[in-house]
Amino acid sequence: MLDASYRATRARISTLAAGLTQDQLNVAVPATPGWSVHDVLAHMTGGAADVLAQRLDGAPGESWTARHVAERRDRSVHELLAEWENAAPAVEASLPERFTGPNLAADAICHEGDMREALGLPRIDREHWQPFLDVLVRLPGRHLPDTDALLIGDELGSSWRCGSGESVTELRADGYELLRGLFSRRSRGQIAGWDWSPEPSAHLVDNFGVFGHRDDDQPLPAC
Repeated sequence: MLDASYRATRARISTLAAGLTQDQLNVAVPATPGWSVHDVLAHMTGGAADVLAQRLDGAPGESWTARHVAERRDRSVHELLAEWENAAPAVEASLPERFTGPNLAADAICHEGDMREALGLPRIDREHWQPFLDVLVRLPGRHLPDTDALLIGDELGSSWRCGSGESVTELRADGYELLRGLFSRRSRGQIAGWDWSPEPSAHLVDNFGVFGHRDDDQPLPAC
């Protein structure tokens, strides 16, 4: 499943990137402070190239990702996409069958959203991100006290329960927004503004995203 997801995500991003102007490539990406659209593409290319070369020292830390950008800052989109295409089979072969934790398929789907939001483009179709939501939505439960539980529901009526305590907090939110929040792509203020009952604790909001909390509000894409 993940190899097909990665392949499809790379194809969508490649098609998008190939049609961008230089001004669009230079657009700052709010989800990844200090990076442009070009830099995000360079990071995804570099991650794949490192899998192919087995150059994984420091992965997935900031020094690892920063090196991807620094090494490819002056490369054209055509060069980046060619390098990514060459390395992609090695990434696909390295991915597990099912999504259970951090991997380059999840990284790609996350950064696709980053790029599209920065460029003011609509979100991608639900079928592409739903499998990631179904796994990530369980993770806030790791930070709940034993006495608490979190019941999460989306706009389609799907629901997930985290924790087994008797004190239940309910959350209703759009599925895509849940995904972006779980990827730490929504601020504490944005997450706290969702439909909670009762009002969530600061601890729950701060630990909702898998990469920690953020205070900078993020752009919301059209549906």
